[in-house]
Amino acid sequence: MTSNMLGIGLSITGGLLVGNCMLPLRRIRRWPWECSWLVFSVISLGVVPCLSAWFALPQWPAIYLSAGSSTLLPPFLLGMGWGVAQVLFGLAVVRLGMALGFTLVVGLGTIFGTLIPFFVHHESGGSSKGTLMLLSACALMVLGVVLSGWAGKLREPPTAKLTSYGAGLLIAVVAGVLSSMLNLSLSFGHALAQAALRSGAAPAVAVLAVWPIALAGGLLPNAGYSLYLLARHRTWNAFQPLSPDLFLSMLMGLLWITAVGVYGLATYQLGHMGDSAGWAIYQVTMVVTACAVGVLTGEWKSASRSSIFVFALGILALTTSVIMAAGSTKT
Repeated sequence: MTSNMLGIGLSITGGLLVGNCMLPLRRIRRWPWECSWLVFSVISLGVVPCLSAWFALPQWPAIYLSAGSSTLLPPFLLGMGWGVAQVLFGLAVVRLGMALGFTLVVGLGTIFGTLIPFFVHHESGGSSKGTLMLLSACALMVLGVVLSGWAGKLREPPTAKLTSYGAGLLIAVVAGVLSSMLNLSLSFGHALAQAALRSGAAPAVAVLAVWPIALAGGLLPNAGYSLYLLARHRTWNAFQPLSPDLFLSMLMGLLWITAVGVYGLATYQLGHMGDSAGWAIYQVTMVVTACAVGVLTGEWKSASRSSIFVFALGILALTTSVIMAAGSTKT
């Protein structure tokens, strides 16, 4: 298997994992959302990234001591922006449903997370054919997002309040733009990966030096919002009993951070286009997976034929964009 094919396979695998990582949340019966989300955040954004870096990177965390604030702040602040998107994402899904909310948020995050690194780092580095294919894939992503939004509007019953849908749509758009910052934190955190290489880390795992800093930024709004809800709802005692909800919350976090780790390996295998094309493949695979879960759980059971048809066209456009993004890495 070539490095390119391995990278594409890893991107798809990561997308499949993260598209299903919220399934354990459906099994949680006793804990309120804030209890589960706090455990999920601490495990996925704090504990596992630090442990992974500790075991895989020589001289970690000492490699940060020589890095100035200009090196550490960009990935940290971008990670914090992504963390805000995570909080808004939950609100968008409540208002719009999993299939539509997931599609809009992740679709917009894919577009911005793909194009910004591409134009900053790779605009003159790739072949014209590869550039055209990637930009065409992004155009299809835009089409898929627009069609999905339209399908959601058609799905709304005639008596539904337009302000509710509009507010949900606005939240989803803001969350989608901010969600691209996870990939930007990786793309603009190369200095940390280079520091890990100088300390003796293997090239394939040097990116692990970026995640503890970027995800620490994401941990602040996620944990902060969970703690706020715990105080507001006075649900501190809801952590008892621990089993099985503690295990399910930890499993959710492990699935998510495993997906992110797999994506990090994919960017290395895909070479100079990894943080653009790889992100597109990873994210859109996640969207399609989440949409399939939404359909299978009955979210579109009572929708009109026209809304289902438009939604299906949107998913077709997103799926085709994955194929084109994968093709752009070969040229």
